Amino acid sequence: MIKYRVFHKLLIMLAALLIPTTLLFAYANYTSKNVVKNTLEESAAKQLEFSIQRMEQSLRQLEKQTLLLANDSTILSYASSWEFSEYLNHLLIRKTIEEKMILQSQAEPLIHEMTVYWPSIQEGISTSENFRFNHVELLNKPKNQWFARKSEGNHTFHLLFANSSVIAPDMRNVVATVETTLSSAYLKSVLAGLDEAGNGKSFFYFSEDELIENTPVDKNLLTRLLQDNLFEANDSAHPKLNVIEVEGVEYLVQSMRSPSLGGTLVSYIESDKFLHPLQKMNMFVNGSLLLLFITGIAISYLFYRHFRMPFGYLVRKIESLGAGDYASRATLRTNTEFDFLFDRFNDMAARTQSLIENVYEEKVRTREAEYKHLQSQINPHFLYNCLFYIVSMAHKSPEAVISMAKNLSHFYRYITRKAGEYTTMMDEIRLVESYLEVQSLRNKRLTYKIDIPASMLGLSVPTLLLQPLVENAIVHGIEQKRDAGKIHIRGEIHDGQCIIYVDDDGAGLSEEGIESIMDRVHGSYRTTEEMGCGLRNVHHRLINRYGGSSGLSFSSNEWGGFRVTLRLSQLQQEDSA
Repeated sequence: MIKYRVFHKLLIMLAALLIPTTLLFAYANYTSKNVVKNTLEESAAKQLEFSIQRMEQSLRQLEKQTLLLANDSTILSYASSWEFSEYLNHLLIRKTIEEKMILQSQAEPLIHEMTVYWPSIQEGISTSENFRFNHVELLNKPKNQWFARKSEGNHTFHLLFANSSVIAPDMRNVVATVETTLSSAYLKSVLAGLDEAGNGKSFFYFSEDELIENTPVDKNLLTRLLQDNLFEANDSAHPKLNVIEVEGVEYLVQSMRSPSLGGTLVSYIESDKFLHPLQKMNMFVNGSLLLLFITGIAISYLFYRHFRMPFGYLVRKIESLGAGDYASRATLRTNTEFDFLFDRFNDMAARTQSLIENVYEEKVRTREAEYKHLQSQINPHFLYNCLFYIVSMAHKSPEAVISMAKNLSHFYRYITRKAGEYTTMMDEIRLVESYLEVQSLRNKRLTYKIDIPASMLGLSVPTLLLQPLVENAIVHGIEQKRDAGKIHIRGEIHDGQCIIYVDDDGAGLSEEGIESIMDRVHGSYRTTEEMGCGLRNVHHRLINRYGGSSGLSFSSNEWGGFRVTLRLSQLQQEDSA
């Protein structure tokens, strides 16, 4: 029985092309979504934590000012000023206290109202026009801590400091006490700043009927948060993350408690709105993969219809001829290339060898084409991000799209045309420049400088020598630090060696981290970590070509970032060339 191996191999090859490509794109989509989501979570958490810390610092400062005012000598002396022989002294002291309170209120924008009480004489002074002294109310107010009040729909927050840390229930041992009042307008300004800095909305939660919001809060979301007990006391110094789905909408909710005011600051973002552009790109990619899959099935059918069936007919005729039926003739007409084989069927002996050689050469060319195609599949995640940038900037900045496409084409043209193992240093620098230009378009903070002496540009070096080092600096250094963005590539010739330094101002590594990566890169074992794998590949290629004195070493730089030092023997290099 004839085995259609060529047909089966071509089908397997087609499946081997379609299935990994589909899985690769699916994984890229999944990874991209997770990266964007994690970045969004980290950004929202940092913004929330920064807002709480800044507010707490302002409250601490206000507490110090209130405490100083409560122990002010003028305020303390006012309670006994009635005993003075001249009533004018009493009035002058009162006037002085009023001026101090006004200056304090004007100097500190946080203060809404300020009040001084003298329990012993049952008198008080306030910056509020509606102030009325109420001794019973004063006794019932919490002391030396913040407390909230709600009146006529307005929230206010109060801090009452006395000149004595230990206060009797009837306050008979207190000469004077100072009350500072904050309005909800200050908290709304905190919410406004957080909303402007982030991508969602925020609000302060104190209780179900005490909610401070800058913009209306989704009531369904609030109900769900209450059901999930999100507002329970959280003593953590970092925001708490929750992912909640309400009526088919997924929310990313960050919450952090204010130790001073006792409320919870909540920030929430609709994940679907933020990820909508990425989802549209995913739909486009999935549609393209579906079209590719349908095309593959159509090609398989056409191949079966126009190759396998005529070939099977020809094989049966050859078997008949081999069995001794020399009168057997091919009478089938296909109006394809097989008609030529059928016409030359009587000259089978001479044509068989030629057919085998043609099939063998075709298989070799097919394998070469497959190998070149696999070579071109370099860093699909990087290509995907660049295409996503082009789509997102198409309407905003055509110049940015042109620059991205131009540098991206230079980058992949270099990679796909370099079939050999070696190239010149100048070509490697051009590749790095194209790569850095692409990355600088995606990351506006990225700047770079390349200082390579002209005497080094003509040197023969292994292909893809510098690009993995620069990619490592961006991915594991600059992208891990919020305000980083500098890369410096510098070369020199010293003591018969060519030395290239790649510096970044990224997150850097500790001494233990540097020792760990040195072990992974210089060791004899294989590692699955991306960072160690790329650097290890470059290091061992240098050692194999230029000897043990060449290779990579690592250290910290003056920026606090990471430095990779590449060494290769100039003399051995020139001899090899």
